[in-house]
Amino acid sequence: MSRDDSRSVEFSTDFDFDPFDDRFFDDPYPYYKVLRDHAPCYRRPTAEARVWPHYWLLSRARDVNDALADWQTFSSATGTLIDTDISLIPPNLFNMDPPRHDELRAILARVLTPARVASLEEGVRKSAVEIIDGLLDVGSFDAATEYAQLIPTLTMCELMDLPTADRAQFLKWNMDTLAGNDFTSDAALAAYGEMERYWTGLVAERRKIRSDDLISQILHNQTAGQELSNEEIGGFCSLLHDASQNTTMNMIANGIISLARFPDERAKLVNEPARWPSALEEILRYVSPVQGLARSTTRDVEIGGETIPSGDQVLLLYGSANHDESVFDRPEELDLERDIKNHWTFGHGIHFCLGNAVARLETRIALQVLIDRIPEYEVDEAGIVRNQLVPTRGVGRAPVEFDPKRARARADAER
Repeated sequence: MSRDDSRSVEFSTDFDFDPFDDRFFDDPYPYYKVLRDHAPCYRRPTAEARVWPHYWLLSRARDVNDALADWQTFSSATGTLIDTDISLIPPNLFNMDPPRHDELRAILARVLTPARVASLEEGVRKSAVEIIDGLLDVGSFDAATEYAQLIPTLTMCELMDLPTADRAQFLKWNMDTLAGNDFTSDAALAAYGEMERYWTGLVAERRKIRSDDLISQILHNQTAGQELSNEEIGGFCSLLHDASQNTTMNMIANGIISLARFPDERAKLVNEPARWPSALEEILRYVSPVQGLARSTTRDVEIGGETIPSGDQVLLLYGSANHDESVFDRPEELDLERDIKNHWTFGHGIHFCLGNAVARLETRIALQVLIDRIPEYEVDEAGIVRNQLVPTRGVGRAPVEFDPKRARARADAER
């Protein structure tokens, strides 16, 4: 049974939904349903009016899909974060339209190959096993800070040949830049400055020594006459740093929470591990770690009985699209037997997440290792702390409890 079956929200003249208000962080889905049914193109004021005085929220799957497919009308060039002045942060692919977007994306696509991604599996599994095995005798741990946040940081270190001794700094930069509501706060800008110096210096070093890490591969697989500067390649590093950590760590943490809420579905994975490939897609749909990213309109657009003026900012609610009952039957249930044809977890169109294969691999292995080692864990619902809804459904804390004796016996029996 869905945990939302007993929860509903009615539409009225005083209906209010603010994705940056922590009242809505725990369970936005009943509000998304109201938006889809009654206000599919919903206008609300920005909190600070730093750049835009208001923005629009699109909640229906077809509208989100159509907007993502039409980059000429729904542009990324003014940023994908609500009410954020992107001139203050380093340029990256998220905030670009073609042709420059396509040129830079092609460079990254040439080096982030299926073979390169597949080569990460052994290291990801080794990291996950070591972390979980180190917790087996404790009986409890924080799924967010002691597991989910570690996996993508360690993977990034392997992919880019970075010192694991710096991983605490990498995580701090990520939290400072993306985990709050103000993406150009003093702390965020300071972190961006520190990252720029770190990455630019690292790129300069890698120019001298050719190896098989991702940074070196970008450096040594450029088209003659179109070489990138240290700063531009540093921008790639910053993008990979932020995107690879933030989305995946919250995907893993939310996956752990969701599988605890649906123990019968979790048992299917324990008893039939062959289900993992298809089950992962349902978990990705259900969790929707990226709940929404912004675009700005280049012309007037009519949607849901409203006219969005040219130049307005629009928040595309991926999380609502993934729970749209016109696409998914009983969307508030995690059903690992669901036949998933499509979902919007990684977006759609020209900005479809280029690192989706890495995120899928990390999430699958992290959840699989946990369930293999501790199949009957529970999450203390009262102890869950959420720190964000948009862009990412952030988990700051998620206490996990289990029987250490049974977990240790299971692990020993598998050796």
